[in-house]
Amino acid sequence: MKHILLGTTALVAAGLMAGPAAAQQGVQLGLGGYYFGAAGGNIDEDFDDAPDDVRDYAFKQDLEVHVRGEATLDNGLTVGARVEIEGQQSGDQIDEVFAYFSGGFGEIRFGDDDDAYAQLCYLVPTASGAFGADSPFLNFSNAGVVGYGATNGTCYGLSDNSTKLIYFTPSFGGFQLAASFAPENTEDRRNTLGVFGTAPDNDDGSVRGGIENIWSLAATYATELNGFSVAIGGGGAFGKYESGPGACPGVDDPKYYNAYAQVGFAGWTIGGATEIRNNAVCDGDSVVYGAGATYGFEAWTVGLGWTRGEYDNVQGPDTEDTYDIIQFTAAYALGPGVTVDALVGYNKYDSDGRDDYDGIEAGIGFGINF
Repeated sequence: MKHILLGTTALVAAGLMAGPAAAQQGVQLGLGGYYFGAAGGNIDEDFDDAPDDVRDYAFKQDLEVHVRGEATLDNGLTVGARVEIEGQQSGDQIDEVFAYFSGGFGEIRFGDDDDAYAQLCYLVPTASGAFGADSPFLNFSNAGVVGYGATNGTCYGLSDNSTKLIYFTPSFGGFQLAASFAPENTEDRRNTLGVFGTAPDNDDGSVRGGIENIWSLAATYATELNGFSVAIGGGGAFGKYESGPGACPGVDDPKYYNAYAQVGFAGWTIGGATEIRNNAVCDGDSVVYGAGATYGFEAWTVGLGWTRGEYDNVQGPDTEDTYDIIQFTAAYALGPGVTVDALVGYNKYDSDGRDDYDGIEAGIGFGINF
């Protein structure tokens, strides 16, 4: 789901298919989700001076079950709620959970969900639903052992799944806008013994958690004409560091921006994306950018993608890490919603504060969307 427009399309479509009968029957329960499984590893990797004490291969899986209740009322308003449950044990077992109200005015959501600009975001094109150079579900690179992270991403929001209010406009000739607001970077906000009333105005002092008053705005344009498809857009997210210990005193507040563009024709999809994170790690700025192309023929889709991440101060003051990922991906459709996926990739991480890394990864797996 992260490789296509993450807006309101599916939910609105479901609402349009419902009618007065649905309203009379009450809220109808629906199930969905995905499963990705893969085996893979690293054919050749170099940890520079760091100890090479990691396994050469691994089996991985990623599963989510989506539960949705929805009804269309007699006045035409579609009302529903959605819960996304992680399939493996996790510190955040319930991922996204929100209620929504949609109609001719657009859609309003309330609950734990992504920033507006992450909702309307397109990633660097990839042939696979599981693999890719831009924030994939599964990867096998060990760059994270020595570096800042195991992958690059162009669609990360500032408030993640914190509790928020989101509004999506209707699509006007392919144009759509979205806006969101979160009081703080905290999810699962509810009445508990450990949290009084409206909660403290700063948290335990962690930099990532100590952000409040988070706004996000996004715009996208997507259309098809004469055999061509076009998607272009971007957005921003803006927050304020709280005054708790370790919350970057005297540093400018965080600001995130992203942009993307894609064009499709004759089986090809070509596009690029970027994300700029100002003061993501106190006074450290980061930028991620990349491009890719896919080609589909019969039941096959193949693709080539590249991303580069430049991360300031993640290893300490006045340091800069760079991470390049190049991936060839392929997918074969066994049937509707079922694919066999493969990847071969090269990963190179250069670090100012720690050892460097480079390696070749490969994997094969499958995806089931339900």
